[in-house]
Amino acid sequence: MLATGKRKAARRAPRLIGTGVVALIAGVLGCSVEPVGVTADADTGTTHALVTVERSAAAGAQDSGRANALVGFVHVPPTVDPASVLQLVGLGLELPPAGQCTLRNRRPEGTGSVGALGALEFLAAGDVALSAGNTETRLAPRALPTVTDLVSGVVYTTRDRSADPLPPGAIYQVRASGGSEIPPLFVQTDAPSSLEGLTIGGAQPAELGALSTSRPIDLVWTPGGAGDVIYVELATDAGESAVVCSFRDEAGVGTVTPGAFSGTGAGYVAVHRLRTHDFTRQAGGLAHGELRFDFELVAPTSFVD
Repeated sequence: MLATGKRKAARRAPRLIGTGVVALIAGVLGCSVEPVGVTADADTGTTHALVTVERSAAAGAQDSGRANALVGFVHVPPTVDPASVLQLVGLGLELPPAGQCTLRNRRPEGTGSVGALGALEFLAAGDVALSAGNTETRLAPRALPTVTDLVSGVVYTTRDRSADPLPPGAIYQVRASGGSEIPPLFVQTDAPSSLEGLTIGGAQPAELGALSTSRPIDLVWTPGGAGDVIYVELATDAGESAVVCSFRDEAGVGTVTPGAFSGTGAGYVAVHRLRTHDFTRQAGGLAHGELRFDFELVAPTSFVD
């Protein structure tokens, strides 16, 4: 059964949003989310920039895994919470406080509609490129679905999911030439390193056996940068929900408490290293700008009581 779980984990679609965000936006138009307290301008709305770089690798795999990048500039209507919009279109990320766990739905549920938020427009930003080390990647504009008038415009993504052009531990630069409503943009920051020294319940991720959900599940890793976050997802392959727990990266240790996750059967543990960089001050004319690195390692397992 464990070997089967490993094959499933290797095929599992990671949390890479990239080109898949177009389909995701179309798929969540009938869902709703709760606001998280960010206000928008009452007269004209606000424009927000989000850059994501995501990598996903299967524990024990010989290849470098998959990766992608996405750049989006979304104009949010007046009186609408920008964070709710990002959650709705699959670009938000809500985590529990450090040391705590929360249940996350794997399939969105809700009775509301994005129509209640008003029309959302992702704005054109000209030529958009991302450099990491000595490699420059020109991002491709992806038109959003035209099946509805509620979401329009373009997002910019990598053309494939090759991990090599998006390495860990490198200096990244994001450039946009700008458009009629978006000023030119230049952002530079360093990416976190890959997870090293990771053990889950005392075992190497590639050799992970069954995990008891009635006992503490200890995680140990080589500490990363101050301010970075380690978050872990525990889920069954057939389950409708997952548990997410977050920890301070610099601590180097974290524990999933007994009973935090109650699933049983074949599943996986996905450990993420997350770094966010606020570039609002560098983004003239934008209400907010964020660059997010999310590097994931997936280990197959089976959960028992």
